[in-house]
Amino acid sequence: MSLLADVGLLQTLYGYEQALSRVLEPLGIPFSPVSVSGGVADPGLYNLPDLLPVTTEAVTYSAGGAPVSDTYTGTTLHSLLDAAGGVDVTAAKNDILSKFVIATGADGYKAAFSLGEIDPRFGDQPVLVATTDSAGQLGPDGSEGLARMVVPGDRAGGRYVSDLVDLHVGSLPEPPPPGPGGVSDQFTLSGQVSDPETFTPVTLAALDQSATETAIFLSGAGQVTDTYTGVPLWTLLQDQGLLTDPTIKNDALRFGVVATGSDGYRALISLGEINPAFGNQPDLVAYADTEGQLGPGGSAGAMRLVLPGDHAGGRYVSNLVDLRVVDLTAPMPG
Repeated sequence: MSLLADVGLLQTLYGYEQALSRVLEPLGIPFSPVSVSGGVADPGLYNLPDLLPVTTEAVTYSAGGAPVSDTYTGTTLHSLLDAAGGVDVTAAKNDILSKFVIATGADGYKAAFSLGEIDPRFGDQPVLVATTDSAGQLGPDGSEGLARMVVPGDRAGGRYVSDLVDLHVGSLPEPPPPGPGGVSDQFTLSGQVSDPETFTPVTLAALDQSATETAIFLSGAGQVTDTYTGVPLWTLLQDQGLLTDPTIKNDALRFGVVATGSDGYRALISLGEINPAFGNQPDLVAYADTEGQLGPGGSAGAMRLVLPGDHAGGRYVSNLVDLRVVDLTAPMPG
């Protein structure tokens, strides 16, 4: 099934699913179907209660300004994609980091998740596709529908997509031929921002909004521990003015940032990961470090993306040449 864009059709289908669930539940047959579409080996409709492994998460988040605490049970988004045959990837290095999932509710509400966020090798976040909960929000007569996204650690519930009907696996467009590589001394911030600009270490430092993060991650050479100084990625995007649609609720949760290095290597970060109201991940665009990776003689170039908390350094894009903000729900070229 392709990603369903017609809200009326989504609501009609979901109404049938709820009615069927009410019939089956008294018979002891749990029914919480979700479509998995797009770039997976076996797209189709999956009955979530049939899937293993089962995961339980106790969470607290804000909804409508009030705190909500609940315990949810379901399967992780990563396990669900595995059940659908796995994500389609190419032989490109860490191609999984160019993929994303758009979660869609029956009312058309959407939120994006980068696969780097949930991959155990990188962000390893236990994002859950839940079908039951201790507070009774889920179920045929629950206020949140038969299934919903659950994002442990998010401060607010914007990515807790309720009445979940579709999980669409998408990919960034095919990249241009690899660049020449080598040391880059500047990068351009462009895309869905009102003030595109080119930055150097000097102009980044001049913003006077620097932060410091110590990160431990795995690289091809083994474990790396370093302390980086740079500008928080979210702060930089805010300074340049995100172009969102005020008529769409939480429109920024549909967006992602594509980081590209001088050799053409790229990685995707969803804005929900770094938005302080949601994931609040302290990602940096670093221009200095204590171990000499950055700078004139450094192997990582003048600037690099830093994601404290990622296990491996796949999203630590070195020799940064481009940061592009994209709407992941818009049609992708190619």
